[in-house]
Amino acid sequence: MPEPIRTFIAIELDDAIRRALGKLQTRLQEERAARYVRWSAPEGIHLTLKFLGGVDADKMPALQSAISDACKGIPPFELTLAGLGAFPNTRRPNVVWVGMRGDVDTAARLAAQIDAACAALRFAREARPFSPHLTLGRVKRDVRPNDHQFVGEMVAAAQADELGEMRVERVSVMKSDLRPTGSVYTQLFAVELG
Repeated sequence: MPEPIRTFIAIELDDAIRRALGKLQTRLQEERAARYVRWSAPEGIHLTLKFLGGVDADKMPALQSAISDACKGIPPFELTLAGLGAFPNTRRPNVVWVGMRGDVDTAARLAAQIDAACAALRFAREARPFSPHLTLGRVKRDVRPNDHQFVGEMVAAAQADELGEMRVERVSVMKSDLRPTGSVYTQLFAVELG
């Protein structure tokens, strides 16, 4: 029996946005607290709409059909990358992220329709509300509470007003391969909006 495919649904970024994120990361990496963060490779950063986990290969055609149906009623839309933050907060950050403005309501509607389509295929529903963000890095597991505080202060002090705009025209279903050097993402298929 073949191994299930570790799968997620995302909006991929264009090269200009990836370059802007890379520049922001480079600027942040000059800070002392940056050493407590495991930074994401800019080419791997994406806007996750839904994480599915292990999916059997024979379920992929049904998944593609469900995602196509979920995308039909949603026209292409614009998002602006702006603002820097941390989950759960800057007092005890675990994830450093860039936020989004613009047509976030459409992005949320798209995520909700994809969630519903996947639920019809017996995938678990999302427990948390959709919060559009791009993960720049994750705080390393072995850091002390003081180090978390330093990362939070770095995030709070950093300026990331506007990093660029992106037009969303398609949704990608991605495969994630976990490697010692980090995750490697491969597009399995893409579905156009509208």
